[in-house]
Amino acid sequence: MIIYSLLIILSQFVSGAIMYSHILSKILGIDLRKVRDGNPGSSNLWRAAGWKWGFLALALDYFKGVLPLALFAWDTALKINPYVVSLAALAGIAGHAFSPMLRFRGGKAIATTFGAWSVLTRWEGPMVLGITFTLFSVANKLMGRKGTTPETDALRVFIGFFFLLLYTLWKSFNGYPELVLLYSGNLLIVAYKHRREIAKLVKGRCEA
Repeated sequence: MIIYSLLIILSQFVSGAIMYSHILSKILGIDLRKVRDGNPGSSNLWRAAGWKWGFLALALDYFKGVLPLALFAWDTALKINPYVVSLAALAGIAGHAFSPMLRFRGGKAIATTFGAWSVLTRWEGPMVLGITFTLFSVANKLMGRKGTTPETDALRVFIGFFFLLLYTLWKSFNGYPELVLLYSGNLLIVAYKHRREIAKLVKGRCEA
């Protein structure tokens, strides 16, 4: 059973490590390192190649956070330990963030995060993040800001994770403590991948 659990975790890491945006950008002759913040993810491909290619990359990044883990997790007959499922979901996020395909310099793993939380919470976790991101974007536009910067994107992510924390704590007290493991690891990865934006936000706040 231990070997089987390790195989599930490893398979999800491998799935997460496939950098679809990078592959598509190479097909299109685009160097994502020269787009905006240089992140090799779907958002920069969207900016560089348009919404069709960006949406395709976004969907692939989402589903690699779901598969193949969901095939194991949603099969009630297998009775996989929920902590193994949580670790495997986290491994998929880590695979994208630290992909061997890019010498462990992967993307920021937001779309893959949505996929991972879909496996463990179905629609609930992604809905918390999605609603928060949408409200942030609406508020940003109402304040007259055109577009976003990497720093405001990071702020949006961490506001989303604040509300995801409240959701995680509520679920953990209602029989799903394994979500704390996923949340903790996910937050550490996201914080690391946004460390430069965090530093700029803190610096700007201090100067203000």
